Amino acid sequence: MNFIDYSGFFNNRNLTAVISKKDKNYALERSRNDFIESFKIDPKKIIFPQQTHSNNVKIIDKEKTYSNTDGLISITENLGIGILVADCVPVFLFGKKSKHCCLVHSGWKGSANLITTCAVKKLISLGNKPDEIKAVLGPSIGRCCFEIDSDVAQFFSQKNLHLKNESKFKLNLKNEILSELVSLGFTNKNIFIDDLCTFCEKEDFFSYRREGVESGRMVAIMKVKTL
Repeated sequence: MNFIDYSGFFNNRNLTAVISKKDKNYALERSRNDFIESFKIDPKKIIFPQQTHSNNVKIIDKEKTYSNTDGLISITENLGIGILVADCVPVFLFGKKSKHCCLVHSGWKGSANLITTCAVKKLISLGNKPDEIKAVLGPSIGRCCFEIDSDVAQFFSQKNLHLKNESKFKLNLKNEILSELVSLGFTNKNIFIDDLCTFCEKEDFFSYRREGVESGRMVAIMKVKTL
């Protein structure tokens, strides 16, 4: 299995926080299960939402379907969480004291509707303080390749838009999310940004922008080991 391991950044030896590369299409349940089992985790204990590019974030409490959802929060060691991505930003959030795990699927629609802010506010409502939450922004389409039209550009900060021509812009989506985190009270030492571009790194990552509807998906998971 090829993957990137962010577990060490969160400084909790019992936490698994990883994202796959493109050795398999993890949109397929069998491939997902193989990936999850490679970490000695029961696939039934990793909950995946039905992603729709919404800004809906839900706190999971049982093994069930969470529809129209692009962010999940687990407050129990019994259940982990997962999302699928292929250009959108996978946002990992972890409460250092609470051990609450959160995964957010943030494309331009979710980012325009501040899904990461919605997730952080839910974590705060659960008793987490902003300076006690650590965040990782995983591989996604970078500013180098993320071209958008003016109708989409209107939703984003000018500082993160780079004019290509009179109607096209390049968007730095990770910087948009970084600005959200900073405005919510996160400290720079608690944020890690992985600058890998899913569009550029075609050997390592799937990219919906590059491959279209035939694109596969990477899988990101988070779970605290049950002791």
